Amino acid sequence: MDAWTRFAEALFRVNGLMLAAGETITRPIGQSSARWQVLGGLGYGPKTVAAMAREIGHARQSVQRVADRLAAEGLVIYRDKPDDRRTSLLELTPAGEAVLGAIFERQVAWSERVTSRLSAEQLDALSIALAQIGDIIADDAETNGSAPNG
Repeated sequence: MDAWTRFAEALFRVNGLMLAAGETITRPIGQSSARWQVLGGLGYGPKTVAAMAREIGHARQSVQRVADRLAAEGLVIYRDKPDDRRTSLLELTPAGEAVLGAIFERQVAWSERVTSRLSAEQLDALSIALAQIGDIIADDAETNGSAPNG
């Protein structure tokens, strides 16, 4: 097996494990990994659904469905975007901030257990390498289309 295939398989495995860990972290709070991604994406301020979808790499429609459910539960609210009345900004409500805070507390405890087995230097090197690979894949998709054989 070549190095890229080994890397891709390891990445897919870690992705699946991260999603499962996210479910374990969020389930006791009545949430899910998908809901956490949307709530967490608003942790630094309001965003459009389209912007959030681009950031987390999901289809706008799937982010919209999750956002609509969160809005129905009072965890987020839609507000008019000042410079474009056709687009709404999604924003955390105080209840959404509380849920995100509770998730964050559980996530910190989990990540401390996991990262205690790695050094800060290892995590930094992995983060840099993954960001570089992401940039290369994004550049390739932009230049050659999203399909591997263009």
